[in-house]
Amino acid sequence: MLNELLVVERGAPRQELAAAMRHADIHDARRISTLHVWLDATGHVVNVSPVPKEVRLWTLRNHNENSFPFIQMKSPLWEGSAAKTWQDWKAANSRAKPHESRDRLLDLARCAELRREHLGKWATKTVMTALQERLSQVDSLRNTIGAALPAALERFLRACDSTAGGDVGRFLAHLRDRLVEALKTTASDALIDCSVAILAEGNSAFYVDADGEWPFSLTDTTILSAVTDALDNCRESADAVRGTCALTGQTTDLLDRKSPSANLPTIGPTILFSRYEGRPANDRYGRFGVKSMPLGDRLARRLAAAARVLTVREREGTTWRPIPGERPQQRDLLIAFVEAAADAAVAGVLAEDDFSEETPESAADAANSVAAFEKRASRLIDAVRAKVGVDFRDTPVRLAVLRKVDRANRKVICAGAPTVGAIFDAATGWAAGEGNVPPWLTLPVPPRGQGKPRFMPPQHVAPLGMIALTKQVYIRGGTERQEVVGISANQALRLFLDGLKAQASLTERWVERILRMVLQRRSGLMLGVGHLRHTPESWRRRRQSIKTFDHREALRSVTVLGVLLHKLGRLKEVYMNDAAFKLGQLLAAVDVVHAGYCADVRAGDVPPSLLGNQVFAMAQNTPQKSLAVLCRRWKPYAGWIAKASRDRTRADGLIASRKKEDQQRGWDIRKALRHAREVQPLANDLASLLAECRVDETFRAELLLGYIAGLRKTQKDEASTDGGESKSVLTQED
Repeated sequence: MLNELLVVERGAPRQELAAAMRHADIHDARRISTLHVWLDATGHVVNVSPVPKEVRLWTLRNHNENSFPFIQMKSPLWEGSAAKTWQDWKAANSRAKPHESRDRLLDLARCAELRREHLGKWATKTVMTALQERLSQVDSLRNTIGAALPAALERFLRACDSTAGGDVGRFLAHLRDRLVEALKTTASDALIDCSVAILAEGNSAFYVDADGEWPFSLTDTTILSAVTDALDNCRESADAVRGTCALTGQTTDLLDRKSPSANLPTIGPTILFSRYEGRPANDRYGRFGVKSMPLGDRLARRLAAAARVLTVREREGTTWRPIPGERPQQRDLLIAFVEAAADAAVAGVLAEDDFSEETPESAADAANSVAAFEKRASRLIDAVRAKVGVDFRDTPVRLAVLRKVDRANRKVICAGAPTVGAIFDAATGWAAGEGNVPPWLTLPVPPRGQGKPRFMPPQHVAPLGMIALTKQVYIRGGTERQEVVGISANQALRLFLDGLKAQASLTERWVERILRMVLQRRSGLMLGVGHLRHTPESWRRRRQSIKTFDHREALRSVTVLGVLLHKLGRLKEVYMNDAAFKLGQLLAAVDVVHAGYCADVRAGDVPPSLLGNQVFAMAQNTPQKSLAVLCRRWKPYAGWIAKASRDRTRADGLIASRKKEDQQRGWDIRKALRHAREVQPLANDLASLLAECRVDETFRAELLLGYIAGLRKTQKDEASTDGGESKSVLTQED
């Protein structure tokens, strides 16, 4: 991982990198309920308040011990009986409102005793001795922007160090009293939650600060550069180990203590380089930790600073983004940025809203999602052009995907450096692939709340969205899904960056492999959605059946098929006129005719599978045989078409009925008659087309698209008729 981070460091913003440099003893604090505690010059608690959740706290810590100013308590301040009383009340009043919890806390505070034992390791004599040493290290900060740190340390020692007249019990009593007083005068939910954690539940912390006028509070990370300089200056030069850095080849001070760490989003606290002594695989050379590889001390800190700078919350979607791993319940961290323009939104092009809860709620939103993808790519080009100049297309884009292997190990699973021009060309080709689907294809998508389904076109799928999409296998006719291993980030990026190279056999086989995976895992869903789309509107169970299929994922599947066919050189202008797509349309039209037959003859009762759906599986492997089977079974429906076409009063009478159910049956009959008329050109051409076609994954994808798309809607309303007589279009000669 060090090699990849070195590349990241060289491209990170220089000024921000210098400001983010930290000493190895400076760490990010845990994100738990934390109480901000101010001490006066005598060490007494003068004020308390909850630390807002959005504030990222830091702490000084060596070897995960002697933390300050962030001090964690694993036990509550109240003794066991009071804490147990609170737990019992909370269990019996799980839906209690915040003000009720506050009143109960204040009632218990009148009689609750302070815990005297098991307060944690933060109050031992060893810790106090270590904090005395820390005070001497940061004493030089007294007249700088970090002056609050030595003042807070001194006051905390005065309050808790027994050798300086302090008493831990007295300090905690002051802390408890101030917290109860704050509860009496303030009713904020944040204070109530923090009070519960501190007083009654444990697993909380307090953050020590010095009361008074200081340039910056300890919660402000602005002071960290000054703290780093102070810690560096107090280290004697004689203690430094000189040597050759294995990464840069330069002679410098080597890292001789624990490797720096960075608290990265998605994968958590990450030690840059770790070789644990307890792992048998690490003992080949008898060297562990930083001794196993010489690494420059300052370079190690720059690598950690670069990782922090590029993964700050404000840059989410610009330089980093959480992405799904290829295995179930696995999430990785994508870092992507342009060396000379770190604020250009590269991550937003590669992986965007596919992984959030937000999805388009209207047809316009879904259509705009593809256009928005193209606009993001254009804005990326504009941003880089403004920063770099004329040769902006050759500017490298640094990509790295980091994974949490286990609690202690992280690794880079994917890295690369395509150019900005390659990213833009790939994005343009990807957007063209997303539009490589039947333009009239829409599906009813139920809104997240209650309401009528809205018809929406295929939705945008980000390149790295392919990871999550290929992990899902639809079973039980497409109504349920489970997660398996999908493609990796490296494979998804390869698919994205490979252009239209149908003439290259290796690229073609690679795309066909992914196409086969998508078809195997999502055909059940798409086939079920397509079959439901062809059922009569008058079917009573139709509205409920729509909810059993994930129509959003079906639309995303359509988009992916369009992209993969585009990669293989199968453009919609070509494949929509070929045998596979036309056969799919024929099967869809046969379904609609069968549905109209059921609406008329069977009063809207629909069998589990319509005729076209029944022969679809055969059509995927032996299309000519499926067409012959269809012809043999077509006779009763051909007779119904001839009869219904001659007797228009049947459908008209149902439409004129006052019952909505009968009205819908009439429209279903008219829809079936229209499909019977319009499918005739398809049926006439299919026999010759099928004789020359080759059945492969491309054929199956086009067949599926034709089936789910069906016949293109005419300009006239589906309910209109031309007064002519519909004829049977399937004969044995076909």
